[in-house]
Amino acid sequence: MKAEERKALEHNALVDQIGRAYRGLKEGSWRSTAVWVGIAVVAVLIFFVFRWFYRSSEATSSHRWVKVDEVVFTEQLEQALKDTELENTPQGRLLQFKEARVKLSDGLRDLASTPTEAQKKIEDARQTYEKLLASARKMPLLHQEALLGTAKANEALGEIEKAREYYETLVKTYPNSSFAADARTRMEHLAADGGKIAEKLYKGLTTK
Repeated sequence: MKAEERKALEHNALVDQIGRAYRGLKEGSWRSTAVWVGIAVVAVLIFFVFRWFYRSSEATSSHRWVKVDEVVFTEQLEQALKDTELENTPQGRLLQFKEARVKLSDGLRDLASTPTEAQKKIEDARQTYEKLLASARKMPLLHQEALLGTAKANEALGEIEKAREYYETLVKTYPNSSFAADARTRMEHLAADGGKIAEKLYKGLTTK
């Protein structure tokens, strides 16, 4: 084979290889573009789906808050606590806090006049506050209220040592809060008489 013919064949082979490479790049580029377009479409779909769920969730949450805001009287509170839509929701837990506040306040107020009924309310408040302690850990104000409420309920029911434990936990965990200041005052009263007054009061009321 002559040198010129050999060079021509080599040239043609090189041109053919370059052509194949070019076509491969074109095909690869198209596929790559298609992949990126697909990813973009999926991303857009995810965005709109998330946005829809977010807005739907936000609307539902707003509706629940409206229900909570409408609660003013005890009868409304009792009815709202039975609402299944509010179960295991932040709004439902806030209603439980309201219930515990009302029962503890009413129980402490009526302890001398109607001890049996008052003690039942205080016991209910204590149980509710105890249940709320775990779920309220991420909400400092509510967690402090649950600690203080549980402590006061225990004190009113003659459970002095338990009351001290909750007061101390509140003071150690939130030393600079107004709730802690209230807890310190109660601890000072208990320390002054060793809790005897509270115990005697509870025993006296239970014998009536």
